[in-house]
Amino acid sequence: MLQFSLKQLPVLLTLSIATLWLTGCSDRIGVAEQAMDAIRNEPAQPIEPPPKAELIEDFVYSASMLRSPFLPPSLVNVQAPEASLDGVRPDLTRTKEPLEQYEIAEMTFRGIVISPEGQQYALIQRPDGSVASVKVGDYLGLNDGRIVEITPTQINLIEIVPDSRAGFVERPQSLVSPIS
Repeated sequence: MLQFSLKQLPVLLTLSIATLWLTGCSDRIGVAEQAMDAIRNEPAQPIEPPPKAELIEDFVYSASMLRSPFLPPSLVNVQAPEASLDGVRPDLTRTKEPLEQYEIAEMTFRGIVISPEGQQYALIQRPDGSVASVKVGDYLGLNDGRIVEITPTQINLIEIVPDSRAGFVERPQSLVSPIS
């Protein structure tokens, strides 16, 4: 007959639980291995053929001469008079302004200042940390970006960029204040 002291009881309970737990794990692992072997031994199921491609009729966009829904009205009014029969072209005879040597993304719009005469100026921080002031009609960025509107939160401009047909198009661009 086995006799156990009370001091040995926690150790025996721990060993008993560990033995049962390990036995249960080995049974579950064995069951999982058997199920995986059964799946591996089944014949491969046929794969459905892909659906037939539907022929879609060409769509002709007929609203190309209408106002873009993605342009704010303030930019559309400024953009329309510049379109000509010859197309849009950058003015190569115009003297470049100091802020036209930086990418738009390199500059930061810091705020606006209004002169005593009522002229509104935007403060632009250059990549070197210095600050310059600009007004509507000035240029900035590498793509002949002409400022058309200054608001408390952003500067709207129209850039002249090359298009895919060896010409140029006007594209709206904004320099947004990081503090909105």
